[in-house]
Amino acid sequence: MLLHAAFFFGALSAATTIGSFFGGAIRARIWIGLPLGVILIALVAWNATILSQERDFELALSGIAFLATVITRLAMRRWSWLGSQLFATATLASLGYLLYAGSITYAVAQDLVYLVASSLLLVLELAALALSLSYLFEIVDTLSRRSDAAHPSDPSHLPKVVVQVPAYNEPLEVVGETLNALAAVDYPDLIVQVVDNNTPDRETWNALKALCEKLGPRFQFMHLDNWPGFKAGALNEATRRLPTEVEIIAVVDSDYVVQPDWLRSMVGHFADPKVAFVQTPQNYRDWEDDQYLRGLYYSYRYFFEITMPSRAHRNAIIFAGTMGLIRRSALEEIGGWNTDVVTEDAEASLRILARGHAGVYVNRAYGHGLMPLSFDGLKKQRFRWALGGVQILRLHWRKLVLPGQGERLTVAQRIHYLLGNVQWFGDALMFCFTVLLLLTALSTAMHHQLPIRRMTGVALGLPVAFLATGLVRAVWAMKLRTRCSWRDAIAGLQVWFALSWVVTLACLRGLVRFHTTFLRTPKVKEGEGSALTAVRSAQVETLLAATGLAAAIVMLIRAPSFATGALALLLIFQAAIYANAPWAGASAEGIHLTPLRRAYRTSAQSTGGRPGRADTLAIPATVAVIALVLMLLISLAAPAPPPEPATSAPGEQVAAPAHPSPSASPSPSPSPSASSSPVSSPSASPSPSASASPKH
Repeated sequence: MLLHAAFFFGALSAATTIGSFFGGAIRARIWIGLPLGVILIALVAWNATILSQERDFELALSGIAFLATVITRLAMRRWSWLGSQLFATATLASLGYLLYAGSITYAVAQDLVYLVASSLLLVLELAALALSLSYLFEIVDTLSRRSDAAHPSDPSHLPKVVVQVPAYNEPLEVVGETLNALAAVDYPDLIVQVVDNNTPDRETWNALKALCEKLGPRFQFMHLDNWPGFKAGALNEATRRLPTEVEIIAVVDSDYVVQPDWLRSMVGHFADPKVAFVQTPQNYRDWEDDQYLRGLYYSYRYFFEITMPSRAHRNAIIFAGTMGLIRRSALEEIGGWNTDVVTEDAEASLRILARGHAGVYVNRAYGHGLMPLSFDGLKKQRFRWALGGVQILRLHWRKLVLPGQGERLTVAQRIHYLLGNVQWFGDALMFCFTVLLLLTALSTAMHHQLPIRRMTGVALGLPVAFLATGLVRAVWAMKLRTRCSWRDAIAGLQVWFALSWVVTLACLRGLVRFHTTFLRTPKVKEGEGSALTAVRSAQVETLLAATGLAAAIVMLIRAPSFATGALALLLIFQAAIYANAPWAGASAEGIHLTPLRRAYRTSAQSTGGRPGRADTLAIPATVAVIALVLMLLISLAAPAPPPEPATSAPGEQVAAPAHPSPSASPSPSPSPSASSSPVSSPSASPSPSASASPKH
């Protein structure tokens, strides 16, 4: 019955996804959304009755779905009816599956090893589904509302402002465009503070100093040699040297070209004494001519179009650094930027909100920067964002979890910051499921059984359905919000997938060691890119993809059945995720480089790179993957048992981990942005974690 309920609610969630996103119906008013939602419930119930012949049970499930939608709609009054139904039914499907998985886990417990292993699997599934729902919440919270959060701005409020431009070994061609744009900014009382941090070549920073002198008295140049704390330490020192009358600090990366009206449009929000920082989206230029760059661009946009508007409704946005303004007194109140955290901007915004201040998000781009042009550079950038998220969790988990420890943080702010940083672990969860699937494939090919909970062949259809629905939601949400093409939205998803392994490494590194450094961005000369460079930048991901594909083929050859076919499909999907990394590497190497791109490709700013030691986690990871390949080859060489029927019997069971649904990945993350588990993301990642994630 639980499995039946999970299938019913899963089918209803899929139908509601299609119905609510088609034609933008997710924002329809209740007199349109309610009838359409009821029709969708009736259609699913009618089809389920034909298949199951259990009319009373299907009617009961329909009633539960309707009641859950009503409760969700009452709790989230700004949501549309279809948005409420989408989130309610997806939640019911997840709960139904978890209850079913729990029942078969503990009903057939055989021994201690089985109990521990199966319980661990259940915990992983719970975490994956919870992260998936957190991404779905952001999608519904943003798309089902008729307007974004807004804050009044006083155009007559014009305090003294400084724009800080941090630079580390930047090519003059790139930073020159940034400074020329700042020279044209229309603002009456402005200082532009160019902070060169540890650039080793005196000729490089002297040329930057000369440019500042040429641009006039508005520009102040500062070179810090052998200065600790990287960007955060340099900006702390620059702030200390400011005149006392400076009230607002704006931060602009050295590759950004800002619009002349940026400051006049933003500083009016600080007329409200509660406002401590204002953030505008990070946006990019010079990307339209290449499919890979278009996908990368929209993967960044996801965080600022989906995640940030959702957080803005509850005063829970992050300060994402560049193209943001912060009140100087609020920054000094928390002791400045934290030099121990590599995403010092996001960490500072959490401490500021904990003091009872407010942040404002204005969803309009006022500047355009350059994206990392090599896949190696992109991986370093995403590594930094994910690592920073883990550092924030380690540093502030008590504020986010324990009662009475969050100072003045609201419950909603705690939840957003907690989930926003936990979402980075979606990629690590995906890797755990990948390893579990590989072990299952190996044991199946060798006709052994893992000491872990077994799933029937029919139940294996649920993970496949969850995957398909989650991918549709992620791509559709990106297309609907950013108005990109289907191909570009899919390319954005591919970029999230391509960064899955590096986000996993960052999470592991952050758990093992809090303090860490980065490699300085390698200098890439024009014409040096090649297919070999692309393979080297994604060697672990290539091995993972090859291993997954080989395991699926071996399992199907040695133990053909419906159940192993479902397992093979999941394994091939996992392999395809990691296969996007060599695709991204080859695409990045094939980019036609304009003179500006060639200059920026040698820039440390393009990746957030830092001087330091190489990350060594890739070495044992590579060894582990190679070991799995060898094990699969051994299983091929093992003698096969007598032939068995090609299709599974009704009672056949195969050991397999369930694979919950992805929803959207940002980040990044943008970060945004890393992905929902076990598939990557604003941030943003997007993180996010997009995922589609921003620079945090």
